[in-house]
Amino acid sequence: MRDVPSVMLESTGVVGNREFFVVDIDGRLYSVPKDPVFLGYWTSYDPESDQYVIGRGATPEVSAELGHPGESRLFDFDDRVVAGTWAPGPWDEWLSDLAGRRLRLARCLEPGGGYDVHPVTLQSTASLAALGTESDGRPIDSRRFRLNLTVDLGSQPFVEDRWDGRVIVVGGSSLRLRGGIPRCLAVEHRPWDADRSLRVQRRIRVVRGATPSSWGPSVLFGSYADVVEPGRVAVGDTVELAT
Repeated sequence: MRDVPSVMLESTGVVGNREFFVVDIDGRLYSVPKDPVFLGYWTSYDPESDQYVIGRGATPEVSAELGHPGESRLFDFDDRVVAGTWAPGPWDEWLSDLAGRRLRLARCLEPGGGYDVHPVTLQSTASLAALGTESDGRPIDSRRFRLNLTVDLGSQPFVEDRWDGRVIVVGGSSLRLRGGIPRCLAVEHRPWDADRSLRVQRRIRVVRGATPSSWGPSVLFGSYADVVEPGRVAVGDTVELAT
């Protein structure tokens, strides 16, 4: 996960986000909850040069132009299927070697179509602060939760949960909040070194108490959102409750 100065939000979420994904030999999504080995890596794609890059820190690990994708097919995302194509290249072997199993890179037919339940995810600064610190005393790293936006919604933690169905204006876009996000074991891994000494799910339960949801009792942190009005969002933009 990388911090960027601005993003463009369209109906499918952040432009360029979740356009590519990794699948196993059966064509099923292979994600962080199944294997945290990829947590420390980043990816980038330049549509002009058709160059796809996987890197770690400041170092690109594998880079090449995308190969011919072939015909479209459906991939299993557990709760839904996503139409896509293969994205052949040297990263297939690299990903497989790193994970110790046969993996392939695929690409959504619809840009950004690989989103999870709703196209945008966000967390508030007050909610992050309420969780306290990492085991080394630093503030909880927001990257643990792999959410699109971190926004200032005021001093009250978890207020975003009570705004389910309401619209907030963020920069040049408008978002309708769609409820809390159930957290999986992926949040247990510290982003920069995969350390698991801090039990984050337990920390959320202690701080928040019971958090009922449409999925049943869950460990919720962050909020889903739909894009009402597309637009650009930049660091420092204001956030306002519209309705």
